[in-house]
Amino acid sequence: MPTKPADLRIEKFDPARHERAGFQCGVDRLDNYLQLSANKQQRSNMTRVYVAVEDGKSKVLGYHTINLGMMDVGELERRPRGTPKHGELPVLFLGQVAVNNEAQGQGIGSILMHHVFEKACGISEEAGCFAIVLDVMSDGGEQAFRRRQDWYREFGFQPFASNSARMFLTITQAQAIVSHDT
Repeated sequence: MPTKPADLRIEKFDPARHERAGFQCGVDRLDNYLQLSANKQQRSNMTRVYVAVEDGKSKVLGYHTINLGMMDVGELERRPRGTPKHGELPVLFLGQVAVNNEAQGQGIGSILMHHVFEKACGISEEAGCFAIVLDVMSDGGEQAFRRRQDWYREFGFQPFASNSARMFLTITQAQAIVSHDT
């Protein structure tokens, strides 16, 4: 197991190189996604999957997925200045974040989140992107849902006014986090 972030690498998922068969994070849907769907969706250009591995090793310790999307400005409490009349804002959608059971509690989830912030900032430089959006999984009941929601809040995510399970973080906030870390 990595002992410090420098021992960890975040790489684009390569099914020929990255060992995922034994991945278990405690949520069947996330385990199954990595084992059965990630490669197909990435090959079809529906998403990008990034994995955390120890430097020089292939066992997946954690992963996240991202893709592009749009959000309706009506889901926000206030309409941001400069919003297009059609009311849609470009976003980076964070589909999943998962850490293998044996690697949990070592900060790998936070490292994966910071990788998402870096990717989002890079995308916003090239194509414009208003926010990072995610849906908090309800698997495991209300207590698990609240724990996940609180974890995302620690990074600055806030729930949509129309749906507390959907959360967002503006690119401006992500840029502040990334610039603070460098």
